[in-house]
Amino acid sequence: MKNLGLIVTFVTLLCVNYSCSLDEPSYGKTTTENFYKKESDIDYALTGAYLQLRNTWNEYALNFYLLGDCTTDDALKGGGDDGDRREVLDLSNFIVYTTNAEVARRWTILYELINRCNDVIQYAPDAIGDADRLTRYANEAKALRAFGYYSLVTTFGGVPLITKPMTPAEILKVPRADIAAVYQLIETDLMDAASNLPAKSQYSEKDAYRVTRGFAKVMLAKSYMFRSDFENAEKWLKEVVEVDKDYELLPDYGLNWTPAYENSRESVFEIAAKLYDKNIATGTNVPHFFTSRNVSGYQGYGFHVPTQDLYTAFDADDPRITYVFTRTGDRYAGDTEDQDNSQSVTGYHDYKMTVPRVEKEGYDVWMIPYNIRMIRYADVLLLYAEALNENGKASNALVYVNKIRERARNTNPVDPRRSKQAYIPPTTNNTLPDITATGQTELRQAIWHERRCELAMEGWRRDDLMRQKRFGETMRAYADKYNTTKGANFTDSRDYLLPIPQDEIDKSNNVLTQNEGY
Repeated sequence: MKNLGLIVTFVTLLCVNYSCSLDEPSYGKTTTENFYKKESDIDYALTGAYLQLRNTWNEYALNFYLLGDCTTDDALKGGGDDGDRREVLDLSNFIVYTTNAEVARRWTILYELINRCNDVIQYAPDAIGDADRLTRYANEAKALRAFGYYSLVTTFGGVPLITKPMTPAEILKVPRADIAAVYQLIETDLMDAASNLPAKSQYSEKDAYRVTRGFAKVMLAKSYMFRSDFENAEKWLKEVVEVDKDYELLPDYGLNWTPAYENSRESVFEIAAKLYDKNIATGTNVPHFFTSRNVSGYQGYGFHVPTQDLYTAFDADDPRITYVFTRTGDRYAGDTEDQDNSQSVTGYHDYKMTVPRVEKEGYDVWMIPYNIRMIRYADVLLLYAEALNENGKASNALVYVNKIRERARNTNPVDPRRSKQAYIPPTTNNTLPDITATGQTELRQAIWHERRCELAMEGWRRDDLMRQKRFGETMRAYADKYNTTKGANFTDSRDYLLPIPQDEIDKSNNVLTQNEGY
């Protein structure tokens, strides 16, 4: 008789953090014999998987941004001083210990996600209920499991493959699989999900937080792009862009970060602040971590600071500047004081994670009602352009990269959410003209640059630099340019992967092995 850690953890999370009351008997003694028997049980368990990405004390999005941007040329750690979340500074300087807490946090978050998904996949087929919904729940879990393994394999390389419910003792005996085996599982899960999940438009509003066929196909493409398999990447991206047509760009870049456009037509996947019809409002603490430390009503910690190098990557008249950077002197509508970024080394903070005071009034700073925009259609179009160019189809690639630039130049440079704006990009009729390069090398550079600007501060920079095999050269060049330790220690044979957490190796009795150089 196996006690289900998922249910204990999940219900404890709900009852302690959200003061819910349950009429049912205590789930603390839940077992496989008295749970997972009906459709509502499976949906409840699947909700636990989604909530794992939104765990207040181990929030995946926070870890995603800190590792995805602060280890690159796009962002500095920020915070109060060097000792404030020191583990992130060590990561950004590529002085990484096997006991690094932020690295261990990623491992823990993702394996808990995978374990919760495994429960759903295992028990959904035998549950009593609507067969179509149960099949969908299992495939949602497969898509989320693949997302977890994608994050693990691109962070650590080969990792243990846990594909069914197991006891902690059993898990500790599972060695690292090779990288190819991890990707094989990712592909299998995502292909199943792509064939069985609904399109975005087929979900009701209350189900808008759920993963879709489009999400599965985009994650498949990302997994192929990471391995430079551009032919397969193009195949799946073409399905999303030219066949399914489930998504479209919003007319204005800035709309992506407004409450009215959560789960918009541009959104491929968001980590939801609220799971509808579940009576669960989880919120996020990421804006609390990333906004200015000096403004009343924001209570920010000042992490995830945009670099000057990122700022200068933009043309001065690019309207997207407005929606990537905040500055001292900006003021949001309804505020009585300006933003004060004086504690930021660069003078900038992250606009995309700054939630104006009037949009979060009445909410605890740890539970701000803001969806994390994980994957946007703009990302998809730029991946498609990149794959097409690598496959020798430059003229086709130009169509999609220029869709991004067209939307950018038509974006309002004046932010409607601000009552004062310290800098307004001076747009003209010549702002962000279409790219015309047709040579593969020149167009490749243009697409890479466009990704950096379009997706700035959205957590994908490390992923891009790694798969494009220019992480080391980029970071060493950054260190030379700014005479800084950030990037100077990057060693190609070591730093494309992070260390397996030492605690996991110790608990496994050295069944797990360490990555090279650690």
